[in-house]
Amino acid sequence: MLERLKTRYPNACIANEPIAAKPLLWFWMEEEKKYFGIDPVELTPEETLLLKTLFPKFQENTAGTTSEASKWYDYLFLPDADAPVHDGVYRVTQFALAKAGSDVSGVQEAIKNMFVPDVLVIVTNQLEGIVIEEKSETIATKDDLTASLRAFEGDFYTPVLLYLGEFQEMAALKHHFSFERRLFEFAKSRRKTSALFTVHSLLPLYLLSNLPESEKGLLFQSLHGLFEEDREMGQTIKRYLENFANASLTAKQLFIHRNSLQYRIEKFEEKTGLNLKHFTDAIFAYFACLETFGG
Repeated sequence: MLERLKTRYPNACIANEPIAAKPLLWFWMEEEKKYFGIDPVELTPEETLLLKTLFPKFQENTAGTTSEASKWYDYLFLPDADAPVHDGVYRVTQFALAKAGSDVSGVQEAIKNMFVPDVLVIVTNQLEGIVIEEKSETIATKDDLTASLRAFEGDFYTPVLLYLGEFQEMAALKHHFSFERRLFEFAKSRRKTSALFTVHSLLPLYLLSNLPESEKGLLFQSLHGLFEEDREMGQTIKRYLENFANASLTAKQLFIHRNSLQYRIEKFEEKTGLNLKHFTDAIFAYFACLETFGG
């Protein structure tokens, strides 16, 4: 059936679920377990009625969808689609909700308001979407976006994950976005609470995830054993390194006296032979912390 419909409607789209960015009429093909999306302008009223009768599970995507959004979606997700613009510097920010909400337009508006300039928000399914942002002199900072995530969760009662892409020339954007999609999938598999991710924040965990388990066991065996004996020490070292070795800030966050923090650091260095003032020792210790406690 699917092949015959594709012959009759060659411009139709086949997908695992309706694509919100595509203003199509989506019919569920039970036999093939796929959705078949057709532009309503290609259907006569009689054809529309017939298809809705044959395939009673359908969805119409019309509201909130623009031709610009559809062009960007095709360019980023389909292999041979043309670029919607030919020059400029853009980044693609990905977002994912923990649970679907009924107010799709409200979600779009809230995501859009996180960013300073005028951006294009494309909802790709009930839980996810992307933000297309052209580089300008005024862009939202990571601190701004982190605060916006907390406000979003309070308004919609659901955690939201955000992956802030890197600005790229149009010629390289699609290739980089393909890699950023993989990074975001990795991030979503490890975090369920609201968070902002960047390539820099994910890289250590991503590298670790691609190491064979046997090699990780050999690399971090001694530190892993130490952290299992004294988890408080390991979590202290992790927070200290994430704070760029700022002892005052770390002690404040952990609600301990600075002298107590210094004692834990000295005890760690004595037991491991590592010097956290040395960059390579600090990096090794941080990777061991990530392997033990996660991101």
